[in-house]
Amino acid sequence: MRTRVVIQSRLNSSRLPGKALLSLAGMPLVELVARRAANTGHEVVVATSDEQYDRRIAEHLESVGIDVVRGSLDDVLGRFVTATEGLDPTDRVVRLTGDNPVADGSLIDELLAAVDASPHDYGRVDIDRVPEGFGAEVFSARVLRAAAAEAVAPYDREHVTPWIRRTGEHLFVPEDAPTDLHAYRCTVDCLDDYDRVCGAFAGVTDPLRMPWRELVARIGERVLAEGPVLPRVAGVSPVMLGSSALPQDGAALRSLLTTAVTHGVSHALLDDATARARFRTGSDPALKQRMSVVARVVLPMDASPAALDVEVERILGDLARRVDTLLLDAGDDLDRAATALGRLASYVEAGAAVRLGLALPVGAHVTAELLARVGWLHVKDADKAARLAERVGSGAVVSCDLDAADTPAPAGVVGVVPAGTPADVLAAVERAAEGAHGTGTSTRPSA
Repeated sequence: MRTRVVIQSRLNSSRLPGKALLSLAGMPLVELVARRAANTGHEVVVATSDEQYDRRIAEHLESVGIDVVRGSLDDVLGRFVTATEGLDPTDRVVRLTGDNPVADGSLIDELLAAVDASPHDYGRVDIDRVPEGFGAEVFSARVLRAAAAEAVAPYDREHVTPWIRRTGEHLFVPEDAPTDLHAYRCTVDCLDDYDRVCGAFAGVTDPLRMPWRELVARIGERVLAEGPVLPRVAGVSPVMLGSSALPQDGAALRSLLTTAVTHGVSHALLDDATARARFRTGSDPALKQRMSVVARVVLPMDASPAALDVEVERILGDLARRVDTLLLDAGDDLDRAATALGRLASYVEAGAAVRLGLALPVGAHVTAELLARVGWLHVKDADKAARLAERVGSGAVVSCDLDAADTPAPAGVVGVVPAGTPADVLAAVERAAEGAHGTGTSTRPSA
């Protein structure tokens, strides 16, 4: 039985254009990925597009003796069929992507063995349980060809395996793989990732044969040397960024957000148009994708549906329609808040926001009916937040304002910190980690 590794790669990445040919460990990234995949003897072919600019990938790979095929930019499934011509139906195909240089032949071998021992024809590394950068899939040439014949949806054609996954799958977690998804992130999706992975390969005498476990450990060591990485409960970290201290300078803001994302901070609370503008112009697309937003919606004096819609559309426009929570601030008027939440529900139904939230004034009494309509509650006062958290349990996220980065939030409450520098972020993370773990350190648990 043959195994052929197919690596998809292109130059028009939206977040880091041209990354396939960025130099890493003395060679273009795509070449490093291909050579590491072949380091235990597997056949390897790179499948790139037939767009004019991707000839740069093809010409380089051909010049160094790596097989390459070209096909439709959007029909990646079709590219894989071309790349696997000549295989018998029972031969195996391994899918990798050209931005994951840590994966190697031994990781492929582990995945193959796990799928061979399972009843499934398809298996993959469980990317929900390991950091980004471990993505690898295996399936037979037969099932690949069946998918190509049956799959018609553009999503299925572009992403290769969704049609196959719907027939059943084996999920695999490599032994000793880190489960801290942030400290050990090892893909190359943005410039910060590129810097991190370059650091892991720096000084390595044999980058083609360096075991993946050692490379991943080097990545995590650099992150954890700065400070711990926060755990998350239902996708929310115990501390989040407030907008009052966000720096105006773009470089300073990018540094702050990079530190926050790398150390597990999940959300930023943006209070107004100024904060939204800074967040929009000061963070690159990859950072904004990894940092969720809670956007405060101040109820207009004219509380008509049209006025509220104008305010929400302005917020969504500022944030490129990427909002986790619409946090309604109606002041003391909870009757108007109830009416406005009914209007805002349409934005959740349309997918413009994940959930609704409510900012509460100190001393306000909130009915159980109103609480049941929101997934996030914010109050300024920490004691009030603690009592509210006890009342709602796991039914909603409860957050409160903190005066300084080193101020602790009550148990079960998310602290909103006024962080203006990476040092502020790390201080807040350190304090939150102590509360979450009873220690200021982060560990690398086994799977």
